[in-house]
Amino acid sequence: MSGLERQYEVFLSDKVANYDLVMGEIVDSPRPQSFTARVKRVYAARKGVDAASLGSQIEFVGCPAHWGQVPLAVGDTALVFLGLTSGRLYEDAWHGHMVVEQIDSEAYAIYPHRQLWLSADVPTVIRDCSRQDPKRPYASAVRLDVIETYLLDLIEQTHRGAT
Repeated sequence: MSGLERQYEVFLSDKVANYDLVMGEIVDSPRPQSFTARVKRVYAARKGVDAASLGSQIEFVGCPAHWGQVPLAVGDTALVFLGLTSGRLYEDAWHGHMVVEQIDSEAYAIYPHRQLWLSADVPTVIRDCSRQDPKRPYASAVRLDVIETYLLDLIEQTHRGAT
């Protein structure tokens, strides 16, 4: 196993191995923890998300609010890890989404971990493109293009390993 594979194994590999990943814009929340999202991008569709969902709306059960995890809200755009259970999509219960926000005119994914750039368990490419979230003292902001590339590479590695 290469050093890069070990780094991937540490950061977000469990989510990529066990959930699909989409970018969605939350358009409705008809009940607590129930969301409707317009799918803006499908990164992985192996655990319950349909690859044809792009541009359509999906419904899913969101994770509850807990320390460091603010629930999604109508109007949010987020990267969401989803899996199918008993015919319904569910968000990963532990840090199952990263809200996407503009900071200084650049798109960032908000990861609920303080000072991510100081964590030795996070690959250098992520550490180098992380900064303090200006709104949340408990969270870090990672440049969206970097986290997307990282996750796509991780998804590809995981897919190759499963075949």
